[in-house]
Amino acid sequence: MRAYGHENDGITRVPHEAEYLVAAARKLLEEEGATLGGVAEWMTQEAGPTVFGRPWSPTTLRRRLRNPAVAGLRRNAEGELVEGPAEELLSRETFEALDGYFSKKERGKVPQHVYLLSSGTAVCDLCDAELVSRSSSKGARGYMCEAEGCGKIWISAPPLDEYVSDRVLARLSRPNTLRKLAALRDQVLEQAKEATRTLAELDVQKDELTKALGANELTVKNFQAAKKEMDRLRRSMLDVQRRGRYVEELPELTEEGLTAWWHETAGAEQRRVLVQLVVAEVRVESAARRGSNKFDEDRFTIRYR
Repeated sequence: MRAYGHENDGITRVPHEAEYLVAAARKLLEEEGATLGGVAEWMTQEAGPTVFGRPWSPTTLRRRLRNPAVAGLRRNAEGELVEGPAEELLSRETFEALDGYFSKKERGKVPQHVYLLSSGTAVCDLCDAELVSRSSSKGARGYMCEAEGCGKIWISAPPLDEYVSDRVLARLSRPNTLRKLAALRDQVLEQAKEATRTLAELDVQKDELTKALGANELTVKNFQAAKKEMDRLRRSMLDVQRRGRYVEELPELTEEGLTAWWHETAGAEQRRVLVQLVVAEVRVESAARRGSNKFDEDRFTIRYR
């Protein structure tokens, strides 16, 4: 029996099922008072039964959302998360937030921190590589460089995210920032529309590719190569489409409106999108003293859009 969100091959994404898993994740992470039992009931009512034809239970939903395959990942022999064969249903950041949510729930505490500078905003000053969000074995949350030949940068995420967030909210008092924000919002929304069209075209191309393989017009090797490239493009377009949905949820672009929204109603992904619309990159340098836990503002440089 297949897993919800993926086809029988365990790789191919089932779009409408993936959307419900994304929505379930957002409810758990962003809605005040949301419970696993309540979200499981919502899944049964809105998404329908599981692939086994039964109502969703908290255990079934938790097991699916904690499976690395939903983020296109797998665990290697050392237990580390690495890229897997399955198509991504949730972003890695959302999967890690869920993993933290369930882990803390088991100990009676829901985590509050969410990485705001992931997906390319935080950059290694030594090698220009994207810093990735990671939690240490002791639970410390940070951004680190994993680039081959480098890997020398690590910085604690909570104080850096808080500092950058404060700078972003402060810049909303500048009319020029709000004008740029409006232009970027329109650009992202247009890109999301184009991504939707591209995804529809990819569905058609995928069917044609499968038919060509069945008619022996393609070798298995060529089919796999073409499908891999299509899957890469699909994941990219899904990211663009998802970003567009969060941008649509922005309030009126005024300092008062955005500040109130940030503090009162914005969810984790929505905050991340606003930060990344204002901030082009945060370049992080090496610590002045190895092993230092002191938050050093001189270690990083914020470049605004």
